[in-house]
Amino acid sequence: MIAKKIPIAAALMAGVMLLGGCEMLEQKKWTPQEPAAISIDEDGVITEIIQESLDEPYYDATELQNMITSEVKEYNDKNGEETIVVKELEAAEGKINLKMEYASASDYASFNNTEFYYGSVINAQLSGYLFDASYKKVSNGVVQGSSVSGSEAIKRMDKQVLILRAPMEVHVPGDVLFTSTNAEVLAADVVNATGESEDEEDEGLILPSNAVYKAEDDVSFAEATAANRVYIIFDM
Repeated sequence: MIAKKIPIAAALMAGVMLLGGCEMLEQKKWTPQEPAAISIDEDGVITEIIQESLDEPYYDATELQNMITSEVKEYNDKNGEETIVVKELEAAEGKINLKMEYASASDYASFNNTEFYYGSVINAQLSGYLFDASYKKVSNGVVQGSSVSGSEAIKRMDKQVLILRAPMEVHVPGDVLFTSTNAEVLAADVVNATGESEDEEDEGLILPSNAVYKAEDDVSFAEATAANRVYIIFDM
């Protein structure tokens, strides 16, 4: 039986030796404040960034580097040369600094076995996303008033949306117009997708990195893993 791949950021934060990415993006002069972050450019290229301290008993720098190289090569052999590129990797003295570039959002989702969608709001709806959440309205990086419904957010059907699983800092190529309430607006083009809504009870959200699904649970696995889905609607 083949083990299911764990998303890079979740793996490192959970103490499982897998992949990641780190470094400031020069084109926007943006330095992530969170250990796990991604940036998407106007062409849909994804740069994953992680700066993380490693728990020494679980990590070996050489083994980590070999694993990353092997995983990326295997993916590129199936999907095209340089579909994923390891731009920089440093794993030493209990820290990892790694920057990985993905050709598209679908490559990021597939490689990390996670949910990650990028496209127009209308195409997201056609792909089955319901936008069934509460949203913060944003202008110039500042949240405006109280939360609004999904029906209000999807009126901007021609705008772009990034849909992903938290937690992760996100840098988008434009001005944020709406985010689901389980995210914090840091700047006009930066959101911290925490997965924690201001309206939620402390135990109301279940993150895939720390959740254990049981068949007898009242909620389905799909409902549980969708609990930390974050929507970011922005204008290019």
